[in-house]
Amino acid sequence: MGYRRKSPLICNNQGVFVTATDTGTGKTTLAIQLAAALTQRGTRVRARKPVESGCQRSEAGELIPADATALQLAAGGYEPLNQVAPYRLEAAISPARAAAIEGVDLHIEALHRACMKGVEPEDFLLVEGAGGFYSPLASDGLNADLASRLGLPMIILAPDRLGVIGHILLTLEAAKRRGLRVAGVVLNRLPDPDRPAQLDNLAELTALAEDIPFFTAASAADLPTLATGFAAQLTR
Repeated sequence: MGYRRKSPLICNNQGVFVTATDTGTGKTTLAIQLAAALTQRGTRVRARKPVESGCQRSEAGELIPADATALQLAAGGYEPLNQVAPYRLEAAISPARAAAIEGVDLHIEALHRACMKGVEPEDFLLVEGAGGFYSPLASDGLNADLASRLGLPMIILAPDRLGVIGHILLTLEAAKRRGLRVAGVVLNRLPDPDRPAQLDNLAELTALAEDIPFFTAASAADLPTLATGFAAQLTR
């Protein structure tokens, strides 16, 4: 299964793996903003969402990957959607479970090949995972296993809510054990009427993990600015 520790295969390309502590963190929104920011800098972005579940069917019966479609457009729209999102699943559950139900053979090595297909040495490879870093992605592994195969630096999205500190620290520990570099952790403040006024996850995390860059997004309006900063950092 996906808990084996493997040395990362260092990709020769500039790039980033966008992941999260959980589902519903705003990961796709940041990935789209990052693809747009990189494109605006003149970088040729190869955006990949190698597997997407929860796809809707068109009138013609084709599964449409909404996240990957937005990524494709943000990256300039010059690659066919089949290259951005080659594996599409209908059930709105983990890709590993959806693939098993729908009879799709899904393996980490196939997802790795799909990410690298068509990528040239001068390209920037932007890969968005599905769900959390330790969420099942294929029949033989997790998002973490694909990240290890790619060996790209990671951006981790997390909801800025009570209880997230433990989730973030566990994700950072998992990345460290796999030899993966974390370019930054974004605390995304999602609507939460029960959020304690005294909560300050940023201050606590900065003290607990001094070597990790932490960022906050007080609202969705902050994500483009963060994406611009990441684009500059990742293409130095």
